[in-house]
Amino acid sequence: MTEKISVNSQAKLSEAITMLTRLFRDKKFVVVSMRPGKDRTLDQNALWFAMYDRIAKTTDMGDVEDVRRYCKLHFGVPIMRSSSRDFFEGWATSFVHLTYERKLHLMGACAMFGPDGFPVTRLFNREQGCIYTDKIAAYFGGNGVYFDDLLGEAAA
Repeated sequence: MTEKISVNSQAKLSEAITMLTRLFRDKKFVVVSMRPGKDRTLDQNALWFAMYDRIAKTTDMGDVEDVRRYCKLHFGVPIMRSSSRDFFEGWATSFVHLTYERKLHLMGACAMFGPDGFPVTRLFNREQGCIYTDKIAAYFGGNGVYFDDLLGEAAA
């Protein structure tokens, strides 16, 4: 059992202490790892899904999941390939030979990778998430999809 909590308020600190106390009481041995800084945020996830929804409603690309698969493959994979040697080598070994249709399929829910598909965006740090957002906005904004209202909310 692995549990993770981000502490960004007094309430979250109390929750983390309670979790740690409970785990120690139940298991008598707990490994704790801490680091400062933020993970990719839930706000980024919400923004991406709002963007996927807007793209799906304004284009003929299909539903939200079709758009999500497309964005992960076309924008997320290149970000990860350029920033992680392991990802680059893994992609080259296991995916580069697959057809486009198969790669696109694996980006979404599938038996091999579960409901979220091949891990791409969940591997992002905050900066990579910002780059991903910018790439989606630039590409689809250039194709007539309006995001200013969504991106304005994210900046606020």
